[in-house]
Amino acid sequence: MDKLTIEPGVGIGTIKLGMSKEEVAKCIKEYNQKYNEEHFVNNYFQAVFRVKYDSNGKVNWIEIPSSVQEVFDCVFMDIDVFRTKAIDLVEEIDKITKYDRNYIELGYAYHFPEIGLLFWRPIVLTEEDLEKEWFKELDPEIQQDEMRNLFFETVTVFKGDINSFM
Repeated sequence: MDKLTIEPGVGIGTIKLGMSKEEVAKCIKEYNQKYNEEHFVNNYFQAVFRVKYDSNGKVNWIEIPSSVQEVFDCVFMDIDVFRTKAIDLVEEIDKITKYDRNYIELGYAYHFPEIGLLFWRPIVLTEEDLEKEWFKELDPEIQQDEMRNLFFETVTVFKGDINSFM
């Protein structure tokens, strides 16, 4: 499986911060041509790469969902961000650059402001939760589904103040 490299301050894969819409469209087209699968919807990668632009039409936000791990190993600092538990990933990155301990969505999201990196998940689930009665009472299929929340669902690199995107 190919790697999709997450580079804060730079970009994700071939899509880079500062690119124009035309440059992004070219990258998306290349991903569609190289990695297209029969079961993918048309323009699969158009949906995978969630890109926002500044007032000059330049990329200032790139987000990818965990579903892209079907195609790529999504790595930051040689760590697969979607196959590493959220708590472990945050702990490793926090050794290098601190996350915002006052971030409004802390637990759901971890914002590393010094490098423009954000991880998000819809539900906070911990290893301790797996041992609690409420979790054990869930149907095994629901337990499996819930366990996805031990991991992040999206990763974002961005340029500028995160509050300007909210």
